[in-house]
Amino acid sequence: VLCHSIAGGTGSGMGSYILEQLNDYFPKKLIQTYSVFPDATTTEVVVAPYNQILSSKRLIENSDCTIVLDNTKLNTIATERLQIKNPSVSQLNSLV
Repeated sequence: VLCHSIAGGTGSGMGSYILEQLNDYFPKKLIQTYSVFPDATTTEVVVAPYNQILSSKRLIENSDCTIVLDNTKLNTIATERLQIKNPSVSQLNSLV
């Protein structure tokens, strides 16, 4: 199981690299990923759409199952359902 973000450089680049290495070292094992995709309209990272495309290609090639999570919806769950006014990154990660 691999949990990673798709928007930034570390989550998408390093996460995809680790996924590829896991698939090379353990080709017979099932690999499942939990991938957090950003909201394309509010992202602060200019290259986020390119990171998403490149990471998606590696996800298709190297994972057996990918659970796609939307960062905006995670925020909505934390604020509306859990009544957290300003959710921190660790609080959002605990939802995953």
